[in-house]
Amino acid sequence: MTRMRARWTAGRALAVATLAVGTVLGAASAVEAQDEQVGCLRGRPLPECKTFWIVEMQGSMPLVQTQRTIVLGGNIEQGSNTIEEVLEWNVGHMVNVTPTFAVGGLFTLGTGNTDVLTGMRLRARRWLSENLSLELEGGLLRTDAGSSRYPGVYGGTVDVRLNIRDQGSFYVRWDGVDLEEQSFDWMFDPGGFHHGLSVGASAGSVPALIGTGALGLAWTVLFALYSRDFS
Repeated sequence: MTRMRARWTAGRALAVATLAVGTVLGAASAVEAQDEQVGCLRGRPLPECKTFWIVEMQGSMPLVQTQRTIVLGGNIEQGSNTIEEVLEWNVGHMVNVTPTFAVGGLFTLGTGNTDVLTGMRLRARRWLSENLSLELEGGLLRTDAGSSRYPGVYGGTVDVRLNIRDQGSFYVRWDGVDLEEQSFDWMFDPGGFHHGLSVGASAGSVPALIGTGALGLAWTVLFALYSRDFS
């Protein structure tokens, strides 16, 4: 059931991300047709771009995190992680307010939650050169904390990114979430505040679109084979 749920969640996230990315690409093409400086698909500093889209496909994994101890059956202790490996898509927009500084916001879709919305963030970008930038991002995290008992729990998230040509980036991310204590006849979860540090990499603009399309095709083939095996 856990594997089926993970596949279904990943599939829904991919479908929603593909639709969102396609919408952004269509809007960007329409806007760029009117003004090449507005709605750039690949971000660049002024005067090349006034505004630009954020279209990213990313994956991250936890390096270190706190762990809570769950008690099963009254006497069996089991460690449980709150921060998981995730595959996500960022879709948003940024504005160059000066030749060296841009601000904007984004929605994050992906795995790690019972639905596809996993975050809402603000982002600031400092252009170091035309093809290199440093970014600081922060906002709300939405997660299931590694368990279906915590659907759509809100937490905090902050990350720092080194962005190359708006086509790829490396980042370090901190996530934190406060969980309620849960007690049942068969299980006790102490909850509490838990946090972790993750590292990740992303593809942006055209590479993100290509990666999303390739992943969508692969998922469709795997889903068809999986369905055939159980038909």
